Amino acid sequence: MENVLSILFCLTLLYLVITARLKTYVGILRAQGILLSVIIIFPFLRHLSVHILIIPLMSLIVKAVIIPRFINKIIIDLDVKRIIEPNIQPFNFLLLSVASMSVIFIMSHVLSGYTPIETIPFASAFSAIVIGLLLIIFREKLIVHVVGFLILENGIFLFGTSIAAEMPTIVELGALLDILVVVFLMGIAVNKISSTFTEQKVTVLGGLKD
Repeated sequence: MENVLSILFCLTLLYLVITARLKTYVGILRAQGILLSVIIIFPFLRHLSVHILIIPLMSLIVKAVIIPRFINKIIIDLDVKRIIEPNIQPFNFLLLSVASMSVIFIMSHVLSGYTPIETIPFASAFSAIVIGLLLIIFREKLIVHVVGFLILENGIFLFGTSIAAEMPTIVELGALLDILVVVFLMGIAVNKISSTFTEQKVTVLGGLKD
């Protein structure tokens, strides 16, 4: 079941790179939050831990409810254009993403012969990190950079599901709190930058140089 959910997680990444609508970005963040919350239940079930309800529930609330609503609020308050102007063609971006993910899955399969890892969840997590970085590199909108960071963080979160049952609750909740703080700070930064620059693109930051 974890493998099936991890594959669905990968499909959301591919959809992410071909869409140009901010509403879809937010929907993908919400879908990934739900998938991660379900995936993280399985390690807890095997260990019958007290975390079994707390961590998945907190993950669902933060990743599938609070963060998407906050991103939506930023988009509405700043009147950000709903369509992203890509600086790389969606088809080329898709090819680059598929090629990157293919290499990751092949390398994960090779690595699984040397160390005990779950190939599909491991490769899916690493793919999310790479796709998040590619979004930050190939998109100019500041709000999309926030989304790229969140996708990257979702990949890191998926990495941690294999050891989640051994981690203390306070560490898990601290990680979710850290996500919230970073996202709110990034939202404030986007808001302040937008009060000076109307385009909300990273290119305008060049004007801040000495």
